[in-house]
Amino acid sequence: MGLTPFALDTVRPSQREMESYYSLLQAGSQLENTLQQVTVPMSMKEVGGYIEKQVAYLSGGRGEESSVVITLPECSAFSDIPEEALAKVLTYLTLIPRTRQPGVKFIIILDRRLDTWASIKTALARIAASFPGTLHLVLVLRPTSFFQRAVTDLGFRFSQEDFMLKMPVVMLSSVTDLLRYIDENQLTSEFGGTLEYCHSDWIVLRTAIESFAVTVKEIAQMLQAFGTELAETDLPEERAAIEYLLMSHTDKYRKQKDDIRAVIREGHHLLSSLEASGIEERTLKHWNLGQEWETVQRLLGQLRDMEMAFDGFFEKHHLKLQQYLQLLRYEHSFHEMEASLEKLSAQEREIGATGDSVAQTEQLIRELEELDARAQASDDPAVILTPEHTVGSLCCRLL
Repeated sequence: MGLTPFALDTVRPSQREMESYYSLLQAGSQLENTLQQVTVPMSMKEVGGYIEKQVAYLSGGRGEESSVVITLPECSAFSDIPEEALAKVLTYLTLIPRTRQPGVKFIIILDRRLDTWASIKTALARIAASFPGTLHLVLVLRPTSFFQRAVTDLGFRFSQEDFMLKMPVVMLSSVTDLLRYIDENQLTSEFGGTLEYCHSDWIVLRTAIESFAVTVKEIAQMLQAFGTELAETDLPEERAAIEYLLMSHTDKYRKQKDDIRAVIREGHHLLSSLEASGIEERTLKHWNLGQEWETVQRLLGQLRDMEMAFDGFFEKHHLKLQQYLQLLRYEHSFHEMEASLEKLSAQEREIGATGDSVAQTEQLIRELEELDARAQASDDPAVILTPEHTVGSLCCRLL
């Protein structure tokens, strides 16, 4: 059975359907652009083991010229860390602020108060070889013991030119000297500052944020792929096939909606965790909690926009399938009625025009009344489709 012109119009995507599809693609593109702007092209998994050892950390403090502070605290295993691993750690920590603020400078605090000049010299050489960003300053807290301090002063005096050619190194006698370069509220408590920082909390939240960003990206790609699948679906002419499409597309839509709701719940839980970690306004400004909170809020907002676009497109696609299925049912009913009416017309022609007796005439009348009743029953499916296309009008034209 071929499709009528009206059926063909129903199959073709309407302008509103195509507009809603493009809105879905646009919302997905905007979300992916945001993800590129706020996500780091490295994950905690790649450096997690060394981050947990606190080889270096990003407290969220800022120093001169808004330079981001990276701290290398006392670490007995520092010399055992492979060059490649140290480079990854420093790259990861610098990428977090550089992703949001390209061109940002950095200040390294190298805490070696309990160490030796040999350790300091090795650390400076490794920093010079591995640091991927722009260094504004390297502030070295030199050893506190009298002997090691003297050795450090002497060693630095003879090696200063070697290091200064590669990076600006400043040797400090005590933590109070740090205040000349970094404000107290931008230093953590181990340096006599008031900046609140918990390394384990930072790891947990950073891991959760990265996981959320990956999940948002996956759901965005899934929605776009499903939208494209719907837009490119060829509609079959069989009612059973259309009914299957309606069922399968609806089931998949509901599953996608469940996935979206799960991601949104995850986002709200993450926001609550960030807010709990920075209940006070001044705390929220530290270790980039404020920026992380804004990032999650932004992703959630754009995910909701994409969900609305997805709902709008699926609603129009679903309506098209329903209308097309209804049309196929009407056309099937029409063809059944057409065949029935042709059969009744043939039976009517077989009935004589007049009877030879009263009894025969009465029998003919009864047969005609029975045919009329059957014809009336055949007219029941003649339901109006549109003002221009009705099964009833098609019947009239056939009769």
